[in-house]
Amino acid sequence: MWFAGKIIVLLKEKIKKSKDYKHIRVNVILGPFTHVTPESLRSAFMLISEKEGFGNVRLNIQKNKAKIKCRKCKKSVEISAPVAGCPLCGADDFDISDAEEFSVQSIEITQG
Repeated sequence: MWFAGKIIVLLKEKIKKSKDYKHIRVNVILGPFTHVTPESLRSAFMLISEKEGFGNVRLNIQKNKAKIKCRKCKKSVEISAPVAGCPLCGADDFDISDAEEFSVQSIEITQG
């Protein structure tokens, strides 16, 4: 429910001056290590958005892959689940990037 609530807070900030909109599309990315599924986020968001008076809001949810850069073989690899070692060489010395649990990439508002 926290992620859905965060989206509502952002929507309120974005359209606080006017509720004159036809449609809103929120583009969200879920990281590979989050325990939130797209279905559960949609369900929680629908409950909260109805309560907050937001109609015509559509969530566009994408799952992201993290990247690791191995310090031993110097290669970068995309991963979709936690790993204990580099999938290429097995070394356990690597850096992880793009592993954010949740992010709102953009909010698109169609005026009406």
